[in-house]
Parts: sequence; structure tokens; C-alpha cells
Amino acid sequence: MKVKEVTNPEEQLGLLRVIIDNTWSAIKQQADAQARQKSSQPASKPKVKTLKPPKQAPYASKPKPLPKPKPLYPAKPQPAMKSTIGKAVYKQPQANIGAPKPLTNNHLNQASASLSNLEKDEVLNLPRGMLPKPL
Repeated sequence: MKVKEVTNPEEQLGLLRVIIDNTWSAIKQQADAQARQKSSQPASKPKVKTLKPPKQAPYASKPKPLPKPKPLYPAKPQPAMKSTIGKAVYKQPQANIGAPKPLTNNHLNQASASLSNLEKDEVLNLPRGMLPKPL
């Protein structure tokens, strides 16, 4: 029988009470049966658990030391310093690898010959990063 089949609200409430009472009585019977079953079994002593010492985490071995880096430019032995008082000193020019070559006066004269003095002043006074006006 469904609750909605009963038209009277008092009868619906009575039917709901019967259902709930029967449900709780069935639950109580099951709980009592489990309690009787548990009490009939001999009480077992709880086992003492022995604690094992924790294992250490595995660690990676130490890395091999890195080889010493080779110098980019091998160091040349320095000649012994001698007294140069009263003597002319000549130093050998060192070759700069990858360094830009300095402009010679010939290049500068060609570049400045195409600009008038007014244009040179304008180019020199430009803010950094600004390009001069195209010719």
C-alpha cells in the first residue's frame, strides 16, 4: 500500500509511524543478535604490535667532481721586468680575436666629407638610439 493511496492525512501519518516503528525494531533485533554473537566468542587478547625501526630513505651517491675548465685564452708567460729608465720601450701589438677593427682616418674623412658642419652638429646632438634623417 502506498502512502498516497490513503486519502486521510491522519491515516497517512499512522501508516508512516507503523513503517518507521517496524524499521527500528528490525534494526534493534539485528543489533541484539550481533551483541549476543560477539559475547559468545571468547575475548581475544589484543596482539602487541612490535614497531620496526624505520628504514632510511635511499640517497643518491655524491656526484663526480666536474673537470676543471680549460682557459679560453692560454696564458702566455710574462717576460721578466727590466728597468726601462732611459731606454725606449716597444710593446708588441696584441691581436684581439673577435674585436672590431678600429676605423682609420681615411674612413672618417670620407664620412665627414659628405656632411656639412650643420649636419654634423645635428648628428652629434641626436639622442641615443635615434637615427639620422636619410639623405
